[in-house]
Amino acid sequence: MIIQDVVNLIGIKSTDPKITQWFEQYNLGTPPKTITTNQRNKDFEDKQNSIRYNFKFKIINDKFYPPVSPKNDQYKFENYLSNISVFSKSGNGKKAAADPKPSEFWEGFVHPGSSLDECLAYFDHQSSSISNQIFFQKPLNDITKIKVWFVRDKMEITAIELAIIEAGEIFSHSCFNPENEFNTVQQSYLLLAKWLFDHKYLHLPEDIYSRGLTFDHSEILAFVQSHLKNHIWDTQLRPVSLLRAFLFKISSNNSLEDHNGEAINFYIKNLYLKAAGKWEERQRIYTEDFKNVDNFEKSVVLNLTQSQQFLAVLTEYFSLFAQLNKTEE
Repeated sequence: MIIQDVVNLIGIKSTDPKITQWFEQYNLGTPPKTITTNQRNKDFEDKQNSIRYNFKFKIINDKFYPPVSPKNDQYKFENYLSNISVFSKSGNGKKAAADPKPSEFWEGFVHPGSSLDECLAYFDHQSSSISNQIFFQKPLNDITKIKVWFVRDKMEITAIELAIIEAGEIFSHSCFNPENEFNTVQQSYLLLAKWLFDHKYLHLPEDIYSRGLTFDHSEILAFVQSHLKNHIWDTQLRPVSLLRAFLFKISSNNSLEDHNGEAINFYIKNLYLKAAGKWEERQRIYTEDFKNVDNFEKSVVLNLTQSQQFLAVLTEYFSLFAQLNKTEE
C-alpha cells in the first residue's frame, strides 16, 4: 500500500467492488450500503496501518449532490468514501505511537516527519493560521485534496487527511425544490437568485447575463435549475466583499446589533414576510394559532411591486450588513 492507492479511493461509492475488495484485503469489515439521516456518516479504522476511512452521504460537490435515497424515503441514502485520515497524532498528554506505515507509503507527499519548510514548499506557501496551528491544503486532482495540520510551537504535523473537495453550502437544493413542504417561503429564495443575478454577483458568462431574468416564477426556477443546479454555494459567487457572509447571515434566523445596541434581524423569511406586509399578522398567528403558521406563510405570494420591494430590501440590508461589519471576509 502507498498513499496514492488511498487517494484513488476517495469519492468511490460504498457499494463499489473496489471498496469491497479493499475492505476485505485489510479486514476492515463491511462498508455501509446506505447511511441514515441519524447516522450522517460512518467510519472504519485500520489499526494496523493507523488509517481511518469515513463514509457520508451529504457531500457538497456537484458530482455527489444532492444525496440519493434508493427507496426515495429520504431516510437512508447512498454514500461515498468522503475522507480518509492517513495520520493523526493523539493529544491528551499521552505519547503518541509512531506512524506504522513505511517511508515508501509517503513517497512524493508530505509525511508525519515533514518540517515546516517542507510543508511550505509542498503546498506552495499556501496556508492559513488558526491560533498556534497552521493549516495547509491543496487539490491532488479534480475530486480530492490533501489537508495538513501543523503545530508551530511543537514544530510538527499532527494530522494528515485526504478528502473530497467540497464547497460551502449557503442555500441547499431543498430551498429550490417545489415539492419541499417544509419550505414555506419558496418565492423568497427564487427572488434571492434574481437579486444575485441582477447585481452580477454570480459566476456566469456575460451571454447569460445579457439574456436578462424577469420576475416570472417559472423563469427564475428554470434559471436556478439550469445555471445554479438548484442550490447556492460559495463557489458560485464572485469575490464581492462580505457577500458570502451576508448570505450566510440571512440563511438562518440571525440578528445583529446596530450602533445603538438595537437588534436587527436579517433572516430572509422575515424580510420576505415584511415585504409582503404580512409580518404582524404572521406574528399574531404564531402567538394565537401556532399550528397554522406554516400554512399562513405558504399562502403569502408577492406581486410584482412587492417583489421589487423585496429586492430593494435585500440591497438595503446588504449595505447595512457591510456597515455593521467593518472587517471584511
